[in-house]
Amino acid sequence: MAIYYFQLDGHGTPCTLGRTLRAFGQQVRLIDVHNASSLPADLDEVHGVVVCGGGASVTASSGAVESFVREAAKAEIPLLAIGSGARLVARALGGEVSPCSERGIATVKFNAVGREEPLFAGQRWSSEQAVWNDECVSKLPEGARPFASTPGARFAAWGVGPWTVAIDWHPEWDAREIAECSKSAGAVSSSTVSGIERLGQLFAERVSMILMPVDRVCSGRAKDVRH
Repeated sequence: MAIYYFQLDGHGTPCTLGRTLRAFGQQVRLIDVHNASSLPADLDEVHGVVVCGGGASVTASSGAVESFVREAAKAEIPLLAIGSGARLVARALGGEVSPCSERGIATVKFNAVGREEPLFAGQRWSSEQAVWNDECVSKLPEGARPFASTPGARFAAWGVGPWTVAIDWHPEWDAREIAECSKSAGAVSSSTVSGIERLGQLFAERVSMILMPVDRVCSGRAKDVRH
């Protein structure tokens, strides 16, 4: 069983999230969405799905990935969508996407529902995060709950049921990716970078324990999951 990690573009690399999942004993299989032969034939060995990208547009055809997402959601397989992945998953599940522009460091603000979501435990009500958006979710899929917003995105985080969570910022990015996304707006302070990385590490751990749980002993530490 593996977590299938769909990379929509060059900024969809696993970074902190991938390292943390593997440290927890998770198997992470990278999927190149532009190579049809790398797409899984079925859901038999899929433990979880991550769909991630930076500036990739989802207005173009992404039928194969959207079809896979719909099947995974129907089968109640844990699904995490990040960045352009959040827009792709929104469209796949019946939501809508519209043009917007928000790149660099933006303020993410959780609402009360988002702060009660276990996956976001330890996150601040308001924090600076790295974003890379030319499109935003403008209408949520039926039954979705909004969790957070940014100045440019009303639905910057949302979820459907207990298994699907989408966020339109990049907690998985490390210092190199953060610098790349924000270079047009100027340098980012070391304290901002370290804050993003710290919250990203915490989020990645919650993904492994809450959304895609595994009970292993890795790197000399016991990772306990209690249901």
